[in-house]
Amino acid sequence: MVQADDRDHRELFESVNRSTMARVLSLPCEDPLAMPGVSRALAHDYFIWDAFLGGQKRVDLHPLVIAPELAERAERTAALVVKAIDAIANVALESDAEAARYRLAPEVGMLASASHEGGESSSLMRVDLLLGDDDQWFACEVNADCPGGHNEAYGLPRLTRSLGFTGGQNPTRVLEDLAEELIALSGGKGSPDGLIAITFATAYADDLQVCALVERAVVARGGRAVRAPFPALKEDGDGIAFRGERVAVLYRFLPLEFMEGGRNVDAIGRALATGTLKSVSRASAIYAQSKFAYARGWALADTLPPVIGRAIERYLPESYDLTEMDDAKLLGNRKDWVLKRAFGRVGDEVLVGPLHTDEEWAHSLKLVRAHAAIGEVWIAQRFVPQRPLSTPWGNMLVTLGVYVQNGRPNGYFARVTSESHVSHDALVLPVFVGEPRAGEVAA
Repeated sequence: MVQADDRDHRELFESVNRSTMARVLSLPCEDPLAMPGVSRALAHDYFIWDAFLGGQKRVDLHPLVIAPELAERAERTAALVVKAIDAIANVALESDAEAARYRLAPEVGMLASASHEGGESSSLMRVDLLLGDDDQWFACEVNADCPGGHNEAYGLPRLTRSLGFTGGQNPTRVLEDLAEELIALSGGKGSPDGLIAITFATAYADDLQVCALVERAVVARGGRAVRAPFPALKEDGDGIAFRGERVAVLYRFLPLEFMEGGRNVDAIGRALATGTLKSVSRASAIYAQSKFAYARGWALADTLPPVIGRAIERYLPESYDLTEMDDAKLLGNRKDWVLKRAFGRVGDEVLVGPLHTDEEWAHSLKLVRAHAAIGEVWIAQRFVPQRPLSTPWGNMLVTLGVYVQNGRPNGYFARVTSESHVSHDALVLPVFVGEPRAGEVAA
């Protein structure tokens, strides 16, 4: 929570400096999740089984409406950021010395190299954007390995429409595009080249909602998809099989680093390198997934093509390898910095300076230094002041996730929070592009 002595951050929400280009509109019903049939539709139609977290709503149906100009700006920013992060990652894929800086586990690095060697190109990323105080977007994070949010991005806009909202356009089709690509990679309808295996971490039951939705979308379009626990994937000659049937495509809703230690990792690596197995997203995207890529981007900006260097300096907050930052700078300028672990996910292991007291910040930095000393990779990233939005719950901050598939933006996943830290308890909302007019939404 915001500390009592942190007046600058608190005053942000009390200010009238709200964006006029985006706002959350109110549906006629104050609590749309309480409407007849809505909760059932969330669970049964869209497999959103965790609409509540800790007794609080994790999703809602009041729509976030973004002006076309701001949406175009978001999509342009996301596409440039993907191009930049791919260029940064490619340096590591082409250089052992650069790759070593990321400190990937050997098996993870092997899988990335095998994917690169096999010429894999499929990419699904979600670029998480913060709205700056000048209505410009900044990319605080790139989810390049196995981005989530499919169920909410697909289901929430449809449910909002069913409650009478007619404004704006729903531009999100990431689920449809993903299903079509998986089918194409498996040889087309009927998946003649082999199964589409949707693999997941068995320890995370909520991941199954994404897997089930993707499976349904693939099957509805004529592909052959199965949910396959990662350990159940077995070596099959020069490829991989599931329950005795050849696998053509591996859709990983499984972070690549979670594959470390699997008995099948070497076989998967060989199949990726020879092209007998394809993966989505490609395993080589692990370098782009690492937040350390931000620090390397800033370090390498002058050596990359000018368009990439400009995109890094314009859209990626200033970032550094934590080992290259001294304590005096971080302690003396707490409100300017955010500390992030390279492979923290969903807001875990992210420390936002303005949300801490001096004492808390000093203690946190000491702990982070200790973790870095035993091999964890952390970065220090410049804090981005955000412009709040008007919502039915007061002024709030938005993190707009823009999906980018094979370089092309194809949808949104939005979360709003009351502080500059997005984690599991952020509120997920449907996104529409249109005129964010003031006032209530007509039924």
